[in-house]
Amino acid sequence: MRGGVATGWRVVALVGTIGLVACRADPDDPAGQAGELADPLRRQNAIANLHRIYTGALAQHNGDRARPELRAIVDASIDKLVQCYIDNPQDTQNGLHIINLLYEMRDPRAIPALVRALDWRAEVNEEHAIRAAQTIRFLQVPENRKGEVVEALSNALDRVSGARAIDNRMRIEFLHALGALRDRRATPVLVKIATAQSENQNFLINRLAAQKLGMLADPASVPALIRCLFLFAPGNPALRMNDVAAEALVRIGRPAFEPLLAVLRGQDAEAEALAAAYIEAVRARDARAAALMNPARVRSAEATFALGALGFREALEPLLAESQVQGDVDRHVYAAIALVRLNLEPGDLPRVREALTRVFGEANLEAKPQLLAAMRMLYDPELTPFFLRQAADRDLHPAVRLEAVLSYALLADRAQAAELRAFIQREPPSEDGGYRENFARNEPALAAATECNDDVACWARKVRERPTAREQEAREAQLLVVRKACYMLGRYGRGNEAAVAALTEMLDAPDLEVRLAALTALDRIAVRGSQAAIDKIERLRETEEGRSIWTNFSREALPVQARLRNRMAQGG
Repeated sequence: MRGGVATGWRVVALVGTIGLVACRADPDDPAGQAGELADPLRRQNAIANLHRIYTGALAQHNGDRARPELRAIVDASIDKLVQCYIDNPQDTQNGLHIINLLYEMRDPRAIPALVRALDWRAEVNEEHAIRAAQTIRFLQVPENRKGEVVEALSNALDRVSGARAIDNRMRIEFLHALGALRDRRATPVLVKIATAQSENQNFLINRLAAQKLGMLADPASVPALIRCLFLFAPGNPALRMNDVAAEALVRIGRPAFEPLLAVLRGQDAEAEALAAAYIEAVRARDARAAALMNPARVRSAEATFALGALGFREALEPLLAESQVQGDVDRHVYAAIALVRLNLEPGDLPRVREALTRVFGEANLEAKPQLLAAMRMLYDPELTPFFLRQAADRDLHPAVRLEAVLSYALLADRAQAAELRAFIQREPPSEDGGYRENFARNEPALAAATECNDDVACWARKVRERPTAREQEAREAQLLVVRKACYMLGRYGRGNEAAVAALTEMLDAPDLEVRLAALTALDRIAVRGSQAAIDKIERLRETEEGRSIWTNFSREALPVQARLRNRMAQGG
């Protein structure tokens, strides 16, 4: 009897098992698999099947998430995926798999789960929060949900206080997500992160937060960004954020103008105190360098650069005044260099030329070549006689004379090229104490001037002639021709879209001097802005951040990028 009962139970159990198997959803049915998410025993397998179904379809349709076949999979499963994540916070392993699948789907209906994931707990679900932020970065978040998402990201970011590797990963992804939302409700937390000076926060995070403030272009962030012009990494005053702060101020535009003027005039007490703190940090590392600094000079350097980058003609008078302030030639130099970047009218050029040549006469040896390079950025043929006079002045240091010859050569047309050749022939050779051979290294630029003269199409072709020579001397000659072509497009190509396109191609040139020549010419001739140039500079930022060429290029490139954006917004 007992055996019969046991056998009966086995039969019942077998039938029950067959029933369970029969009730399981088809592994390729997204709706059926979504229905199994509520069962803890089937959840892991259901998530795996949904991931396989969706990513397989995504691959089959070349990543096109808008295809009806992919939308059908999402429609059948996303609500249950979101609810499963919210209802089971303790199931962190499957929760991460769900968040990863929502990242692939990139559907705004995932927002409730993403917001929940951002409420992270240390050593529990930081990876959930990171993946949620990465998902938000690629979502088209509806306007009526942005406030909720900004708040969740802001709270998540504000809670990061440690120095673990995962803390910095969270900071970076939360900042990227906030920037992608383009919502000014993120300004307060971005200001807090950008201006924080803590040993627990890598200073590159400060820089990234300031960059995101620039993307928001919120006038409310101007005071914080002015602070950022003077901030530096704790213990390392060489690591600063003045370049990204200036870029952000330029993107904000007109609301930044008067506050920067206040800094220039010494009317911003906080900027003065921050400049003094910066000098003290430098002193701790290099007393000799700090001895050459004072707060007025530091604030002048940052304010003049930012005002020049903004480019408003209204800065002309304040900068001319700064170029004559008593007792500080360095401040004269900063102001003179900023003058060349303003959106000047033709009638302004005589006064600007006078200021530049006057400051050149006052400046020390180190500043004179820098001033000559700045003068070239005016693309003003009226300055070429001045360049030639400096080249002929044998009382000047050879480095200054060489820079003057180069400046003339880079801007010379056909007739001026002939004049410079004659001048070079009159210069004594090195064996007689002259510099004829060094001056003659500009011959490739003069030959190009003879060929192209004022032909923009010819210069556009020259710009695209990337160096191929392996020998150093031949390669330098080819690079000189490309730089020359950039300058000539700056002189003759204003408003010419073909010239803009040619210069844009050179923004990623391996040679820094070529990049800078292309950039400054673009700034002059792209009167309606250039989306292609904006995008290219952004790609360089993403791929070269941390490399020396970007570090040296970014201080000029980022403000120019902002100016190009402003011109596009204003319609030229």
